[in-house]
Amino acid sequence: MTQKTTIAIVAVAGALAICALVTVVKHNATPVAKDSWFTVSSDGLAQLPAGLAVLRPTRRLHSSPKIRHTHDGDSLTRIMGRNTSFRDLMAEAYDCDPGNIVLPPGAPQGEFDFLVTKSPEPRQHLRDIIQRQLGYVAHHETRDTAVFKLQVADTRLSSFAISPKSEDDDITYTNGRLYFIHKPISLVVLGLEDGLGMPVLDETGMSNNYDFSMPWNSSSIHALQSGLFSEDRVKNVLATLGLGLASGTESMDMVIVEKKP
Repeated sequence: MTQKTTIAIVAVAGALAICALVTVVKHNATPVAKDSWFTVSSDGLAQLPAGLAVLRPTRRLHSSPKIRHTHDGDSLTRIMGRNTSFRDLMAEAYDCDPGNIVLPPGAPQGEFDFLVTKSPEPRQHLRDIIQRQLGYVAHHETRDTAVFKLQVADTRLSSFAISPKSEDDDITYTNGRLYFIHKPISLVVLGLEDGLGMPVLDETGMSNNYDFSMPWNSSSIHALQSGLFSEDRVKNVLATLGLGLASGTESMDMVIVEKKP
């Protein structure tokens, strides 16, 4: 074999190796997240590419936050969130209510979009990417915790209309009010936990889906996402709905968030 032939064989082998490497990289590369992926329904979420684990500052695609899931039987398979607070992001990653999250000083104040289609255990993949990109982890700890208790103050509850089972659920905004259609009282509880930054226990006994409304504006959105609701303002709004908010202390499983050194 001549020296030229040997050089030619080595060159061809090298070129084939490079082509193979490029093919593998292309095959394994994570697609760039499209804005449209964060606006899909749960059915649309199931159709997105597999193997994604995306966390980014929100693009503020919508004024209200949204989290969606897909399941295979009882197993969670995919999760997506848009315009979510850091508290809600950690609550989703550690599978707890937002009010059970204890944030450290200096925790991120902005909002986030996230998308995980990796399986199994998409929440573990979400925890991994939070630690990798933001440097935060969390652990469970049982402690005596200050809580609020949502209670019925006016048994007439004239602001709540029981929603027919056939009614589609929705949330709309008109003239400074949010209108909730076919929604459970648990939605109010979750909103209070976000806005007050504390656990809220539901002691209303209200077990139906309801149609109701409450005042809302851009300041309300910021306060909700930042945990800056005014307790007095919340109590005043709840009073118009026939509800009250009492303070208490409970021993609870809390999720303690900390920044990795």
